Amino acid sequence: MAMMGLDGGRINIATCSLGAAQKALDLTVEYTQGRKQFNTPISTFQNTEFKLAEMAMAIQSSRLMIRAAAQAADGNDANKTAMCAMAKAVATEQCFNVVDQALQLHGGYGYLKDYPIERFLRDLRVHRILEGTNEVMRMITARAVLSA
Repeated sequence: MAMMGLDGGRINIATCSLGAAQKALDLTVEYTQGRKQFNTPISTFQNTEFKLAEMAMAIQSSRLMIRAAAQAADGNDANKTAMCAMAKAVATEQCFNVVDQALQLHGGYGYLKDYPIERFLRDLRVHRILEGTNEVMRMITARAVLSA
């Protein structure tokens, strides 16, 4: 019974990270399209395009992993605890990295309280600890792999 609650909590934390990462990406796209260097929006620079693409890929892969874990939990799949642990670890780490890149693309503005990016970064950092640290998620995952 307790593990079922933890599984759901892990999906919840992963989903919270996902939502913040998506919002950070949306804000970063808007910012980079409006911010100009050399009279050109920085969104058109190849490095910025690559960073935005990497952020979008991390968000989408996290979304798919969370969805698979939620389906496993709903369907009472035998691997649901490992699936939830993997989704929590992967999503919270990837989404934290997305927000970190968003802050980087905002430059110094990303660190100011006037912009929500700095709050997202602080909030997402603790997600790697809540509902079991990501190191514990790795233990759960390893045990599932070794017992298969």
